[in-house]
Amino acid sequence: MHEKLDYTLLKTRLKTDVKVQTEVYNECYKKVYSSCLRILNDVHYAEDFMHEAFIHAFKSIDSYRGEAKLSSWICRIAINKCLDHLKKRKVKIIFSDNWEAENGHVHLFENSHESAEADRIKYALNQLPEGCRLIFNLHVLEEMDHATIAKRLDIKEGSSRAQYARAKNKIKEILKTERHG
Repeated sequence: MHEKLDYTLLKTRLKTDVKVQTEVYNECYKKVYSSCLRILNDVHYAEDFMHEAFIHAFKSIDSYRGEAKLSSWICRIAINKCLDHLKKRKVKIIFSDNWEAENGHVHLFENSHESAEADRIKYALNQLPEGCRLIFNLHVLEEMDHATIAKRLDIKEGSSRAQYARAKNKIKEILKTERHG
């Protein structure tokens, strides 16, 4: 429904109309929750920050400029809240430096059109060290560029790129081992 509403009307109704808020929530919560879970890797925290993101979005709907889809804007709020949470908790994100990086591009998702392949990739992602998993998820799944990742995680852009390359290579290695193992 909210795609059909006039932009100004949507912003006005999202402030006060619980029915419209519920509709937006029902339409967007899976995407927002998935993003939170990929970053935090904890279902309880993911739920909490998903809800916080919706509350924040509805309260600050005036700052929504309509440049992105509403679901993407809410998702960005959630991602920022999750990253802020990691910083506040001073979670030590351990980056791996003991994997050999390969040159060239790895097209990880080229052949992952079946759900079994997607499950294998999820399994491989969960085997990564937290820092590599986080950067891989932010870059590939949340479509953040390395400069933004570096700024949000307070690391160098080169570190983000290196961890991403290591993550791709490790995933490739895990998938190859699982396939032949």
